[in-house]
Amino acid sequence: MKRLWLTALGALAALACLGGTASASTLLNEASAASCTPTGLMRDGNNLTAAVYNPQRAVTGTVDATGCNIGVYFAPSSHGRVLHANVFGANYFGVVNNGGDVTVRSSQIHDIGEHPLNGTQHGIAVAFVRDSGQPSTGSVSQNGITHYQKGGIVLSGPNTTGKITGNEVLGEGPVSYIAQNGIQVSAGAHAQVKNNTVNRNSYTGSGGASSAGILIFGGCGQELVTGTLVKGNSLDGNDVGIWAFDADPACANASPTPTNIKIERNHVSNNAVNNTSGWGPGEGYQAGIADFGNSDSILKNSVCGAGYTPTPGPNHLYYIDITGAIAPTVTGNITSATC
Repeated sequence: MKRLWLTALGALAALACLGGTASASTLLNEASAASCTPTGLMRDGNNLTAAVYNPQRAVTGTVDATGCNIGVYFAPSSHGRVLHANVFGANYFGVVNNGGDVTVRSSQIHDIGEHPLNGTQHGIAVAFVRDSGQPSTGSVSQNGITHYQKGGIVLSGPNTTGKITGNEVLGEGPVSYIAQNGIQVSAGAHAQVKNNTVNRNSYTGSGGASSAGILIFGGCGQELVTGTLVKGNSLDGNDVGIWAFDADPACANASPTPTNIKIERNHVSNNAVNNTSGWGPGEGYQAGIADFGNSDSILKNSVCGAGYTPTPGPNHLYYIDITGAIAPTVTGNITSATC
């Protein structure tokens, strides 16, 4: 049980801790670092700034957020779109939806984090959050997301909802400086995560964590994530391909409340053993699919590769790990040592 708690705690660091409000500002479809508008969102004692603040028309073209903390920020009750945009250069977030209804589609969002990327726990390409007290809604679809520091797409907060479909999310791994996560749904959010490609979220460091391609994280004193669907995704080279973790308030056992996560018809592969500390000091942890919830379903997935094939030794490898899960349904899955 200790292993699960440690690795999940490492993954939890991707949560976006945002808060505050800001006033209206000039609207631009293209932005440069010449103008960074304070948003009122506090992070690490700083009032985060945005290259584009609460735009009233679609954000398109180039958003060079170099020198700003956020590329594009949407405030509570806003209705916004990021379409065919190229957003890069911010060190905390590429796009933030903080209590609005936002569509992010057909855009390139990249190079979000410090320069060069490092182990500081920020740098998320797209974040839907509820730090304003108002849940975020919307969709993230058909985007290319690369060179993020901590996370590709994060939905977080009670009743925050979204459809995450058809994105290509590419991590930096294997890397030793940070445990990245590709797509994360956490702390009471609800999502459909379908038909995405999520690759190369792999951690080689000694920090007691494993990276996840798709991470569902609830409980441990926060709201559970329930009813989320993870279907038709392709994942390669992640320490844990799909990780559903919903724990009791003490973060010691799976939730006593049914969580009903559905993990269906995904293809998960990994041909390398890279993780060294996810189980504990000197012991790695990798799994194609891992479940630590209640009444979750793992149906008709394919899992393959040496990175998930159980073998003797210090590395803890699983095709499908249901250690500690309560009443999971696991059926129709195909596993193989070769892909």
